[in-house]
Amino acid sequence: MDEAGTEGAEAEGGERERDVAAIRAIYDAFGRLDVEGALPYISPSIRFMPHGTAQLVGRETPYHGHAGVRQYFADAARAWDDITLHAEDIRAVDGDIIVFGKVTGRVEGERFERPVVWIWQVRDGVATYMRVSGLEGGAG
Repeated sequence: MDEAGTEGAEAEGGERERDVAAIRAIYDAFGRLDVEGALPYISPSIRFMPHGTAQLVGRETPYHGHAGVRQYFADAARAWDDITLHAEDIRAVDGDIIVFGKVTGRVEGERFERPVVWIWQVRDGVATYMRVSGLEGGAG
């Protein structure tokens, strides 16, 4: 590979690392219940669809922007007795960041554990889109 190709590949690898780091920071902030700590890594125009929480609160449309992320944090606190997102394996795949993990917690006093895949789109180190694919139904 020529020098330009090598530099391009290195730059792309650096961007992927930055994007994965941004997603890790979002999960870390969620774990601290720190919405303001997550926002620097989230686009002001994000579309965000965490199906499990949305179902619990009767929401049918995505959350939009920083106000939507704040609303999601409020909805999650209201819907779940307790919730923990376990981001166990984070991978950059074809321009997306794919997170394999699980959600654990309690809803109406009942323990809950479900494997989940989160699909993120990240641009310039900030998340622009997220959806959840529950392996046994939506969660998160």
